Amino acid sequence: MDVLLATYNGAKYLRAQLDSLLAQTHQNFRLLVSDDGSSDDTPAILESYRVRFGERLVLVPNPHHGQGLVRNFENLMVASLHDGVAAWVAFSDQDDVWLPPKIELCLQEMVRMEQEGGAELPCLVHSDLTVVDEHLGVISESFATYQRMDPLQCSPLSLLSVNQVTGCTMMVNRTLLRMALPLPQETIMHDWWCGLVSGSGHRRFVPTPLILYRQHGANQVGAKDRSLKTRLLRLLTNGQGIVRRVRVLGGATYLQAQALQLRLRALGLDEGYVSEYLAWRGGPLRARIFGYREYYVGPELDRLSRCLLWFK
Repeated sequence: MDVLLATYNGAKYLRAQLDSLLAQTHQNFRLLVSDDGSSDDTPAILESYRVRFGERLVLVPNPHHGQGLVRNFENLMVASLHDGVAAWVAFSDQDDVWLPPKIELCLQEMVRMEQEGGAELPCLVHSDLTVVDEHLGVISESFATYQRMDPLQCSPLSLLSVNQVTGCTMMVNRTLLRMALPLPQETIMHDWWCGLVSGSGHRRFVPTPLILYRQHGANQVGAKDRSLKTRLLRLLTNGQGIVRRVRVLGGATYLQAQALQLRLRALGLDEGYVSEYLAWRGGPLRARIFGYREYYVGPELDRLSRCLLWFK
């Protein structure tokens, strides 16, 4: 299997993540790394770990520096798929710490899924995380609880609006990788897109936290306190900015769902639920207000804000 590590100016935390990969109970993996043009010591750190990883560390050329996280991961996905060696890939951020059984437990679940449903179906495994601060002090033992999510109840329909598949915990099989590529321009995040593609196959959530999910000032995507008190305070201090971000995300989710519809049609797969969703999103507010709980998951404040602020 391949571990895909996208890096960019990650020198501060990269060593801890690389050490955690070397401490995995399952060591039969390659580490594919794509750098997005780092100007810090990231390239030097990667070179210094070549001896410890040996030939398992593969630096994937990135000819298009500066295109961001999604395209950096796409570069790795393409490299792994075209190389044709790995049956499964796992996605790794540069600033987390993987607990020793992370790969082993996800791989066991993946093999079980493929035995039950067949490797020709897209399969995805993801797990819970422990949320920690930049010094690895525990903020919350469970990311799912902290975010008030229930990934066990996640459905292909609800994933169209809310991503509950955390990329740094995710492992996918080769079939899903092939179906997901190329990532459409409308992709919000690579992990969200892979989660959407898994709706045509199997997805399984491991409720055990397998990663220390580090929170710091440079997180591109992170965990936020979603208590009612904290959220009301954010509304009072930055209400206009929050409304603007919600509306932007609403438009992006609609375009991403359209891209999924086109991909499923091209693959000859059922896209009925996506068409249903898009039709509902395009309907009048009076129609959407009665069905929003079916399409939007999470805290009620989130659900209502999407219903009122999301349009096509």
